[in-house]
Amino acid sequence: MTDAHNSQSILLIGATGRSGQKILHQLLINPTKPKIHVFCRNSSKLDPDYQKRCSTIIQGDARSVTDIERAVSVSDADTIIVAIGNGDKLGKTDTRTANAKAVATVMQQPGMEHVKAVVLSSTGAGSNDIIVGFGIGKLIEYQLRHILKDHDGQESAFLDSGLADRTVIIRPTSLTDGKANGKFVEFDDKVKSPTIHIDRGDVAVYAVQQACSSSFHGKTVNITGEK
Repeated sequence: MTDAHNSQSILLIGATGRSGQKILHQLLINPTKPKIHVFCRNSSKLDPDYQKRCSTIIQGDARSVTDIERAVSVSDADTIIVAIGNGDKLGKTDTRTANAKAVATVMQQPGMEHVKAVVLSSTGAGSNDIIVGFGIGKLIEYQLRHILKDHDGQESAFLDSGLADRTVIIRPTSLTDGKANGKFVEFDDKVKSPTIHIDRGDVAVYAVQQACSSSFHGKTVNITGEK
């Protein structure tokens, strides 16, 4: 269980995925000690030690408005972190879009005006282009076209619903594992990213910093690893 001195309650959606697990770890060691609630399809995939340290484990369908509403109600969450994905699959999917629509619908309901969201998207989504020399960026965008379309829908679900001021959208560059160094850099749309990779662990640090910040404000940000 988490320390009761902090009234912040965070609901993590997608905790069993690779990025979600890193975020859960960062939440558990965050000095602000928020109450942590996990929403997942199958809780057996969660580390038993992590399960013991969470306030609530809620099972359900991330695409379901009813299940998301129940999770927010049970957790009394004031912040939702969305780390849902589809593994390494590159085919057509609407997993992220469907979940985002469900979360956005709940956030728009009466009595939910205080709820904020931190959403993991991807570089190349929305107004951002993947800029790499010799046209390689366009080739990457084509390879990831189905994933990026899903992230476009994910971002639009929040931004087109009047939730921009309550939503932080994080667009990391290509994700790595096992190379975290606690360093990252933000960069603007339409410019070449300083590097092309960032570790999931560093994305998790950034996401939790945003979620636990006392000066939360909505924004869309591109991040990558530091050279």
